[in-house]
Amino acid sequence: MTNTTGVEPDTRPTIGEKLVPHRYTSWVKKMAWAVAIANIFLIVSGGIVRLTGSGLGCDAWPRCTSDGSWTTTPEMGVHGLVEFGNRLLTFVLMAVTILAFLSILRIVFPQRIAPSAFIRTLFTGLRAHNNRYSDLYNLTLLLLWGIPLQAVVGGISVWLKLNPWMITAHYMLSALMIAIAAIYVNRVYRYFSGTYRAEELTSADLPAGTSLLRALGWLGVILVFILIFMGTVTTGTGPHAGDANTHRHAFDPVLITRTHGMTVWIYCASVLAVFVTVKRYALPKILLRSLLFVLVVLAYQAIVGYTQYFNGLPIWLVELHLLGSGVFTLAAGSLIERQLTLTNPKQRELALQRIQR
Repeated sequence: MTNTTGVEPDTRPTIGEKLVPHRYTSWVKKMAWAVAIANIFLIVSGGIVRLTGSGLGCDAWPRCTSDGSWTTTPEMGVHGLVEFGNRLLTFVLMAVTILAFLSILRIVFPQRIAPSAFIRTLFTGLRAHNNRYSDLYNLTLLLLWGIPLQAVVGGISVWLKLNPWMITAHYMLSALMIAIAAIYVNRVYRYFSGTYRAEELTSADLPAGTSLLRALGWLGVILVFILIFMGTVTTGTGPHAGDANTHRHAFDPVLITRTHGMTVWIYCASVLAVFVTVKRYALPKILLRSLLFVLVVLAYQAIVGYTQYFNGLPIWLVELHLLGSGVFTLAAGSLIERQLTLTNPKQRELALQRIQR
């Protein structure tokens, strides 16, 4: 029918269409970065709680006080405000992660899905042979489920009066969430923003040198895990335990710090091996960009780490080191994802099927 009103119809997308697009838009990429940054910020926020001695500012969980209050009280002072504010940030992270999940929902399910079937996928996830973008769905689902799990681990930490091993578990889970977010960011870029060209992902065939690159990728997984774990043990041995009355690890702080530093240097050697492998076999140059990101963060961490160590661990430097650890996890996770994806024929084939050209 011919438009006789002379007024052009409004074709701008609605708020719902922006938040839950039917096809890829820049919103999907923005939310991928938002969820990664939000998880890093949660580490920063947790560091503020720990470094100000506010870990037991709320002395109960899930309530804030043992006498039943859900919120902080004036008697609890600044420590109560700091810890309660950190707890509220969990809801911010949940909101950001839900938006990231919704941003790919219609891309994953272009056709209407029965409510019962959709609810089932919230618990079981999707399989690659049943859905083109099962990995994007499963990654955002893991990020969603990780939030209540993180809250429970944090609550147990409070119940155990900030036992340093529980603090380690709390941090390691945060690091895992950042690593999952790094994988998600990589794949959003690969499928929708043309990164596959820089990755030279044109066929499932493996170029020369990929077996060594893959082995170094798995070595990187092990070393990054040990490096981050030793970082938490070092913090748990030092003076910043989150509360003045909380016990620390009984380890020799000098020995633990040196052990942590040694794992960093071993990881640096593995990164150098990746660089040599990429150059020797002329592997995709995007791997060099990922390596540069990792090396810049490592240099930052080395400067901050050694400076804080030789200056008595001032809290502002420790906080900068915590920020660096979150960014390092993102950088290392991104590099390792590329190493393990681009060196696996099955993963290359799946990626080729998902790329929008």
